[in-house]
Amino acid sequence: MMNILVAIDRFEDILTSGEASSYIEEGVKTVYPNANVISVPLFDGQKHLIEGILSWQQGIKYNWQIQDANLRQREVTAALIHDCLYIDCSRVFSQTADLLDTSSYGLGQMILNGLDLGYRSFTIALGESQVYDYGIGMLEKLGAVFFDIDDHKMTGPLSSAHIKHVRRIDLSGLDDRLSESTFKVISDLDYYLFGNKSQVADSIIEDAVKMTIDNNIWYLNEQYKKAGLSVNPKNGGHAGGLRSIFESLFDARILSSKDMIFEETSLKDLLDEADAVIYGGGTVRPSESSLVAQAITQKAGPQLYIYLSAGQQFAPPSEAVHFLNIYPDMSTDTDKLKLGIQLQNSIKTILAIAKK
Repeated sequence: MMNILVAIDRFEDILTSGEASSYIEEGVKTVYPNANVISVPLFDGQKHLIEGILSWQQGIKYNWQIQDANLRQREVTAALIHDCLYIDCSRVFSQTADLLDTSSYGLGQMILNGLDLGYRSFTIALGESQVYDYGIGMLEKLGAVFFDIDDHKMTGPLSSAHIKHVRRIDLSGLDDRLSESTFKVISDLDYYLFGNKSQVADSIIEDAVKMTIDNNIWYLNEQYKKAGLSVNPKNGGHAGGLRSIFESLFDARILSSKDMIFEETSLKDLLDEADAVIYGGGTVRPSESSLVAQAITQKAGPQLYIYLSAGQQFAPPSEAVHFLNIYPDMSTDTDKLKLGIQLQNSIKTILAIAKK
């Protein structure tokens, strides 16, 4: 019996990993009706953490009204898996209207919700967050106190617009339950905290906005130093410094999405056992494959490895992998059904040829 592993990434926001897998499975079964097909839905660390983790394991969904980066109410979903609360910051902080006035207050809300429900283990994916307050909103919600030039307590929700007024920080009032908690942070981006290698420097925004944000993060970092919090400015700049806060203040373990998926699933063993591996993904802009797909490419061996791509995702740099761009003209307006049928027909054709 053929053992076929399907480990496909998303195709932009057109097909999720799970949806793409379903189309491929149908194509596989046409050629190998008795094959043992195992699908491992993936995510790339930037989007779809909650959907991804719930497709691997059973869990509980929580839908909460949370304030986003500009302090607007938004419904977001968290997931509880084996007493660990999974939080996807992309859902809270990816649609930012005013980059000069952002707040991580909503993330503090979600962590407090978890603490109130009795949870002490958190996995937080920073994803495509556009929040540049260096944690001031989150920490204030979790019990930290920020003081102005007159030594008056600053009242929140605090945002990046308040940073220039901070003169003293007291971290002693952080919620006691945090000391009993463990944090894992999913981050694929190794930005500097500030300067020309920071996240904001890499963003497509006006130079004046970049300079203001960069100065704010540098200034708040100086205030954190006075409060006894020291971070490495050459790392941890993802999500406007949130990664640094979790690593330095809460002793968080930092993982890439690749590391997480290999830990949370039996993907390594499945790769060894498979007779054929079907993986890939699609992007509209020119880009490399996800970290997980790159790791799969590195493990390509004597089995049949098939990479299905779309749009402008680059081919994997391995002669051991059979690469096919199934939809070069993919755009954000591409029809989901057309893309899915193309995936299904492509894998049917490839496997039928390989079978001969």
